[in-house]
Amino acid sequence: MSTPTDDNEPGGQDRREQRDQLRQLGARIGGKTPGPPPWAWPNLNPSEAALTDAALDDFVETYNRIHATAVEEVIPQCWRRHPPLAQQLPIQLWAWWASHIAATATVATAVDYYAKTLPDFQGRLSKLLGKGAATCRKGTHAGTTDPELIKATSFDPLGPTEITHRGEVTRRTLRQIDFGTFEGVAG
Repeated sequence: MSTPTDDNEPGGQDRREQRDQLRQLGARIGGKTPGPPPWAWPNLNPSEAALTDAALDDFVETYNRIHATAVEEVIPQCWRRHPPLAQQLPIQLWAWWASHIAATATVATAVDYYAKTLPDFQGRLSKLLGKGAATCRKGTHAGTTDPELIKATSFDPLGPTEITHRGEVTRRTLRQIDFGTFEGVAG
């Protein structure tokens, strides 16, 4: 992740403050500092979510520049519009952190990251992006709504029942639920 090295450079002081705040979040990884794990959006307050979002911008830029060795490995700029990817990118960020920056990082954790974690993520990336992956990588976000997937994931396909009292509105709402809060994060 690229950062100015001099606090006098434009944005240098802000970047230093962001690094300090990230270190505070990162301290939660080893369990020595109280607080919920920072890789799940619902665990973050609005300022932590904004900080994570900014860190992910740096992470994605650096990842694409250094680690994407094929088009299929590129993370598109519209990653926030792909909930499966938006939920897994913080995990990648903190896995990288744990293996390179955390006090518990060792050469073995770095080797494990590059031998297992990163290649596994790269292998799932196109699936996480969905059917529009190629279009997104060209700079145009493609909707990923698959009518068959929506149909397959609907609750109570026969309509509301006496037990659930769920109808079409409830099913639509359930399909749109994500496991985290993206308030203030989505671009």
